[in-house]
Amino acid sequence: MFAGRTDRGVHAIGQIVSVDIAWGASDERLRSAINALAPSDVTAIDVRTVPDMFHARYDARWREYRYRIIVADVPPPLERRYCWWRTRELDDELARRACNHMVGRHTFGTFAGQGKSQSLEPAALTRMVKLCEWRTDGDARIFRVVANGFLPQMVRNMVAAVVTVAQTERPAEWIHDLLSANDRRVLGEAAPPNGLTLWHVEYD
Repeated sequence: MFAGRTDRGVHAIGQIVSVDIAWGASDERLRSAINALAPSDVTAIDVRTVPDMFHARYDARWREYRYRIIVADVPPPLERRYCWWRTRELDDELARRACNHMVGRHTFGTFAGQGKSQSLEPAALTRMVKLCEWRTDGDARIFRVVANGFLPQMVRNMVAAVVTVAQTERPAEWIHDLLSANDRRVLGEAAPPNGLTLWHVEYD
């Protein structure tokens, strides 16, 4: 069982997986066995024996995602699979103000894909975001969000909304309007999946 599901094209460096397995050797030897059989883009970083009741998905307290945007005149040749390339300048202060509106307990139907805003009740669309920030790293912009759970395409839609504000197309307070609407149809296309990474999963 995986701690979180990701869309096709999304990356993960902090994914947690729990399995029931019959294994008589050490955790380290199991890690070596997994890595010997895994495809080249999958690596088991650590293996630990846990209590039978542990569940990678349901025991998770917080999940962290990061989204990387590169602002440059030409596409970054070594990073195109791992970022959203943009040529238009972004206002970092407006982006930070937009992020501030995401923090707290909100109904995120506007940011939920797969028709969830129409099929689920508000309670099922409610999540607690304890951190949402925007920082710069050279030409890169990093959107970082930590929440107790995420809806389908929620982070990619959050990024798309913040970028819209950062491009000065909407005021930062527009984020509050989106949250109040609780309707995916009021927001445009989601940010592409390749810039998104499941970064960390936190347990007790």
